[in-house]
Amino acid sequence: MTLTITTEDRVASIIEAVKNRLPSDCHDSDVMYDCCTIIDEFHSNMREHVAPDKHSVSWRLTVAYRSGVICLCFQYKGERFDPTGADEVEPLPIEDRSIGGLGLSLISELSDKIDYTYRNGMNTLNVEVGTIGIPKEDDPCL
Repeated sequence: MTLTITTEDRVASIIEAVKNRLPSDCHDSDVMYDCCTIIDEFHSNMREHVAPDKHSVSWRLTVAYRSGVICLCFQYKGERFDPTGADEVEPLPIEDRSIGGLGLSLISELSDKIDYTYRNGMNTLNVEVGTIGIPKEDDPCL
């Protein structure tokens, strides 16, 4: 399933469309909440950083469910921006750290695999979230 999304679309409607395409046993899972957070963060970054001076920008989200893994593929045209190369978030209280990078760090923490490519003006971010195992927020290693 591929959705074409604009920066003016509501996150709730995007998430509802995604949930409607996934198996029902994923709907109330911790993994689904992780995916919702990832989608929300990506959408926010599109609005704030890719399209701040434009009326509307569109991007595509392809969602697939394969062998217990939810695959999210985010694509948009624009300048190259590799979120996998972002600096580590400063280990300071939130009120003392500089702005930027927290959303990308959150996406990385919630995903099992993240991959970025840039070809012919198209940014592609592939994120995989496994539905089997310990939810990320319960992982004792975090």
